[in-house]
Amino acid sequence: MTGIDDELVARALRWCAEAGRPSSAADVLEALEPLGWDEMLAARALLADPPPAQPLGPRALAELARGASPAQAAAGERAREHGHPGAPDPFPPKLEKPATRAVSARKRGRAAVAPRIRRARDRAAPASPEVPHQPLLDVLFESEGRAVLERLLREHGARRPRLTAALSAGWRRSDGSAPDGVDLERLLDAHGIAHGFGRREHDELLHALRAAGGVRRRAAEVVGFTPAELDAALDRLGARDEAEAIRSAHRSDLRRRALLADRVRLLLTEEVRLADLGLLEEFEADLRARLPDHLRALRAGTRGPLGAALGESLGLAPGQPQLLARRLGMELDAPPSTRTRNPTQTRNSTPTSTPTSTPTPTPTRTPTRTPTSTSTSTRTPPSSRSPAAPRGPGARGRPPRPSPSGKAPGGARTKRRGGGPRR
Repeated sequence: MTGIDDELVARALRWCAEAGRPSSAADVLEALEPLGWDEMLAARALLADPPPAQPLGPRALAELARGASPAQAAAGERAREHGHPGAPDPFPPKLEKPATRAVSARKRGRAAVAPRIRRARDRAAPASPEVPHQPLLDVLFESEGRAVLERLLREHGARRPRLTAALSAGWRRSDGSAPDGVDLERLLDAHGIAHGFGRREHDELLHALRAAGGVRRRAAEVVGFTPAELDAALDRLGARDEAEAIRSAHRSDLRRRALLADRVRLLLTEEVRLADLGLLEEFEADLRARLPDHLRALRAGTRGPLGAALGESLGLAPGQPQLLARRLGMELDAPPSTRTRNPTQTRNSTPTSTPTSTPTPTPTRTPTRTPTSTSTSTRTPPSSRSPAAPRGPGARGRPPRPSPSGKAPGGARTKRRGGGPRR
């Protein structure tokens, strides 16, 4: 087969190493040489995906390309491993198709005349799934193991718990035990990617802490750590100061929410966050100091239930005002200390001996009208007019006309001597 190139051989070698059967280029060429064009295309498609089962070598790859199932190919590979090179081929050779249409027509006619009946009692019990054979961890220390480790890093990121779990699920030690974090460190050092992995882990831990709002517990759940393990990882990576700066920024942001409604909602819905950041006691003390004044104002202006009025004023859901009161040790329905006494008690009570003074009538003054320059609609006769008020220096007006006798207007007339007629 001329379609086999070096790239295909390298991909087949990496695929077989991931499937637990490291091989050589000669074995790959020997197994893929007999394949046809369509089978070679199927083999290339298989190499683009992870191995469907384990163990699978070059011959198992060829069997999968011919159409065998992963379980059959893995069984044949195990049979060859235990020294049975003449194991039967799990995929029998294809039978030649009939060349004439008459034969196929006769088959269809027989199938139509005599249908095959399948009964429930004739159904065979499903075979129990075989436990997959786990390859040794030593395979990953070889050169092909670097590709496997890089694939695991792409899938799970730089998160040690998840990488360790993936190693435990696919490989085993020589003594049969599962790999742990020490084995992961050895693999990273063996392939020379420990330094880059540490930088990536540093960035991912800080990103998880920032996305969790500074809450250590939530960030630890995202990366698969416990809070104590997260603290140990931050100390190991030298990221403790950066993590504390992130948490301090979130504390400052919460302290800036000083409105009463905001702090009440934070206490009721973000208790875990406040406790992790060390702000829970501070917020509770602030609300115990400020809520009594708010309740006193609501009692003075509300006649209905105080819990409903408190929830409406703070934007709380039904039941949250009572939960808040129990949390802070307050009583919403307690009567205030400055209540009005019962009318019957007021009526029957003995009058006090406080002397009452008789109110002295205050003389009322008749408002005097300020003379203005605007005249009223009703004119008074000239004889009853009062002397005009002096105008201001800026006021305009015509000077008074002199009388024919040369006297000033409004002056008193002199009496004429003698009783003769006036000329």
